[in-house]
Amino acid sequence: MSAGSNGLDNWTRGWLLASVMSGAGLLVASLTVSAYNGTVSQTLVQANGRKIIFIVAIPLVGALIAIAAILVRLRHARAGVGTFTWLVICVLGAFTFLGMFTIGPFVAPVPVCLLMAAVRIKEAGRAKSQKTRRLPLEHVKGPEAT
Repeated sequence: MSAGSNGLDNWTRGWLLASVMSGAGLLVASLTVSAYNGTVSQTLVQANGRKIIFIVAIPLVGALIAIAAILVRLRHARAGVGTFTWLVICVLGAFTFLGMFTIGPFVAPVPVCLLMAAVRIKEAGRAKSQKTRRLPLEHVKGPEAT
């Protein structure tokens, strides 16, 4: 597990990148992929108007906000991902659940990837704190104890 200059290992960076790419892919797909197969083939934006772009952009914006919050915490040498990042992940999870029968399944990779990255950061912080933990003084035996 090699950590880069920002303190994230490759797997964590991969999960964060996957969350952004999933959100960006959803946004691009809403603009380019034919979503309705009836008499006229239309994209999601053509069928629902430009206002749908704001709804489809929520996962991408949420992922970028969560990543920014993680990087700020790492820059200030704080452990874990923080309450704000967990809140963003929960909001994206709720958005996925509420949109379960529409775009929810397509949004699901974003909160799942953020969750995986957050858990990896939490576990890395826990392992680091256990490695640097010092024993209490009563466990240290000096030369007079022998």
